[in-house]
Amino acid sequence: MSCKLFIVLLSLVFLSCKKGKDLYPETQIGGHACAGLHISSSNYHDNSLEAYKYARSFETIHMVEVDVQLSKDGTLWLFHDPELSEESTGNGFVPQSSDDYLSGLKYRSLEKEKLIRLEELPADLKGIILLLDLKESDGTTAGLIDSTQMLQALVKAKDYFSNGILALVTNTGRFVSSIKGIGYGIYFNAVNAAHFQNYEQMSLMDGAVFRNSDIADSDVRTVKTLGKKAIIYDVRSAKGISSALEKSPDFLLTDDIKTTLIEKYK
Repeated sequence: MSCKLFIVLLSLVFLSCKKGKDLYPETQIGGHACAGLHISSSNYHDNSLEAYKYARSFETIHMVEVDVQLSKDGTLWLFHDPELSEESTGNGFVPQSSDDYLSGLKYRSLEKEKLIRLEELPADLKGIILLLDLKESDGTTAGLIDSTQMLQALVKAKDYFSNGILALVTNTGRFVSSIKGIGYGIYFNAVNAAHFQNYEQMSLMDGAVFRNSDIADSDVRTVKTLGKKAIIYDVRSAKGISSALEKSPDFLLTDDIKTTLIEKYK
């Protein structure tokens, strides 16, 4: 191939990859559970290292959300479901399992990705926000993980991702002041704007996380009026993605990154 032909082809590739007009400039895109939760057609299993790297391969991704659980040894592991048997080769619960046991498990998926510790993700976040959805159950019916052990693990994670922005989603609001003191942003998992407004620790929160089907654009406007950020998640179809973008959240955590970027940049 001649040098001139190579340059022409390179230019065509560049032009074909250029983004179109940003139709929703108020909204930044993030990956839900890295690149989609429980999506059978996904290239990789949710919360895997492979899915994380896939999400990071898109330059227009500004947030990656992962589900984290604390092991018996006090280590944060990426895993969404309550029971290991639901998605992996293991049994029992992450909070009742040792690191040695968890390190030998794989997802029951086509690629058979391994379960990973939070600190097996690349340390350099390169400007994205890493959002930790903190699963606080200890594996029993009503029990919660030990707060001291959790705070120690969060401090360790903050040190590991020293150059990046870390945020956390909480369902219970436990030890919020301590988490803020470590340097995390904190988002409350709310049902709607009224639920968030009435939450007693709302003033300490950076914003709220909402399921797309639970809220209207008025909820997003209310949250923004409070000076807080709104994050929407659980969007899978093109119709759902479009409806979420129309609500103008600060972040949209999508289960289909490619389709979302197509809707955003046209």
